[in-house]
Amino acid sequence: MAPRVSFVMPAYNEEDRLPASLDRVIAFLGAQPFASEIVVADDGSSDATPQIVEGRMAALPANVELRLLRHERNQGKGAAIRTGCLAAAGDCVFFMDADLATPPEESLRLLERLEAGAPVVIGTRIQHDGSDMRASQPAQRRIVGRAFTMMRMTMRVLPDIGDTQCPMKGFTRDAAQRIFARQRLAGWIFDAEVLYVARQLGYRIESVPVRWQHVEGSRLRVRPSQAWQIARDLVRLRFIHKREA
Repeated sequence: MAPRVSFVMPAYNEEDRLPASLDRVIAFLGAQPFASEIVVADDGSSDATPQIVEGRMAALPANVELRLLRHERNQGKGAAIRTGCLAAAGDCVFFMDADLATPPEESLRLLERLEAGAPVVIGTRIQHDGSDMRASQPAQRRIVGRAFTMMRMTMRVLPDIGDTQCPMKGFTRDAAQRIFARQRLAGWIFDAEVLYVARQLGYRIESVPVRWQHVEGSRLRVRPSQAWQIARDLVRLRFIHKREA
C-alpha cells in the first residue's frame, strides 16, 4: 500500500532520544486511518542510532513502514533532511526533529491544509494571540534566533514569514521533489533556503501555529564565526538560486 504520509526524521548520534521518539511516532501513525512511512535519515552516526531504527522494524503496525537511510559521513542536518525528503514516497511529506519538540500530533494541522490544496505548509511557534513559544528557550538560543531573524529581515529574505526555523514543515510530494532537488545548504539556515526555493518556484506557503517546547540536548553552539557563516549563507541564497517558472 502506497503511503499517504511520510515523516522524515534526521538523526545524528541520537541513541539516547531516538527510542522513545520512534515509539511515539510509530504509535501515533499506527492510530491513523491512512498508510504512512517513517524515513530516518542517519547523518553518519557513530553510535547505535542505526541499530535502534533497525530494531523497530520487526514489529510495526500494519499501516506503518519504517526505513533507514544512511550517510557514510556527517554532512549536516540539512543534507540529512534533503536525502530523506527526496526518498519519501508519501503523497504528503513532513520533516521533524528527532527530539519531537513539535509533537507528531501537530502534523494533522498541517496535513489538513495540504489536503485542502496548499503545496507547502509550515509550523510556526507564533500563536494566533501573538504569543511566541520560543520565549521558553534558554537565553543563548533566543539570542541566536533573534540575531538570525534580524539578519534575514534586513536582507529581505522571506520578510513576510515570522518563523522560518520551526522544526515541522509539510509538502506535497511534487513540491518536495522540486524543492529539495534544488537545496544546497546543509547548515543551520537550510530551513530558510527550503522556503526561499519554494517561493522562487512559485509555491504558496501557509503558516499554521503549532505546539512547541524547548528540549534539552540541543547541539547548537554559539561560536564567533557563526554570525559570519549565517550572513554569508543568506547572501549566497540570492546567487545560488535563480528564479524559475
